[in-house]
Amino acid sequence: MLVENLNHSPLDRIKTNQLPALPSDVTYLVESMLDDSIDFRQLAQVIERFPSIAARLIALANSAWSAPVNPINSLDMACARLGFGVVRSTCIALAVASSFDSTRCPAFNPETFWCHALLLADASTWLAQAAPMQIRPSSQITRTAGLLHKLGLLWLADQLPDETHQAIVKKQNDPNTTLKQALQGLIGIDYLDVGAVLAKAWKMPEPLVTAMSRDSISDEMPYWETILMVITADSMVSQLRQEAPWLASDKRLASLGIDTQAANEVFEKLSRQYLVTLGLASMLFSR
Repeated sequence: MLVENLNHSPLDRIKTNQLPALPSDVTYLVESMLDDSIDFRQLAQVIERFPSIAARLIALANSAWSAPVNPINSLDMACARLGFGVVRSTCIALAVASSFDSTRCPAFNPETFWCHALLLADASTWLAQAAPMQIRPSSQITRTAGLLHKLGLLWLADQLPDETHQAIVKKQNDPNTTLKQALQGLIGIDYLDVGAVLAKAWKMPEPLVTAMSRDSISDEMPYWETILMVITADSMVSQLRQEAPWLASDKRLASLGIDTQAANEVFEKLSRQYLVTLGLASMLFSR
């Protein structure tokens, strides 16, 4: 096992000198995408500072995936065409993904990873919208928490590609083993351990730090509503990708104040969105 062959644990290595730097302008982009009050024009003004992302959005708005009736010639038009949810998720995903080279890990599929992340962002948002106002977190915080929940896996694919490859293959060959378990067995850490370090080093807002480092909650935990929505959404996405029915957890839903019918409607909406999101991930992140 790798953890036995190092003077320092993999987690110590992350904390020292192997963290990718998140440029200050990317931090600004993420913070701007978290603003619930921003309109399309303001959104476009933020994205204009990132020419490569702006170009990708305009190309996406003109693609067969978007299928516009008329050509999209400006960033404003592209944002309006794609919608707030797609624009926000796409901008953050493209900005953050640029810090990692996942091609070093043969078993890591960026389309699969980002399809799951984008679906998780949508499902987390829809669950938040179904919750009572008194416990409803910011929809954009919840969206981004879902999007970045498993970001640590990108670092692992980049920095520990051989071991991460083995863990992914083990999980694929053994349906009773989760990826977290496979990573823990081979490396001694998993993507949530890494996500916690990344989020803190990048000075992410506290709700995102929590979401990137936890997949269990207690009622006393800060931002428990956000992480519980992400956990519930992740179970929905996982079941959908396995073509299995989603069985609502009454305890989780009761804690969130969401009734079973509303949760099932979110899962049905997610099911309808699956192929669309798979196409989006393919366009943005195919190797």
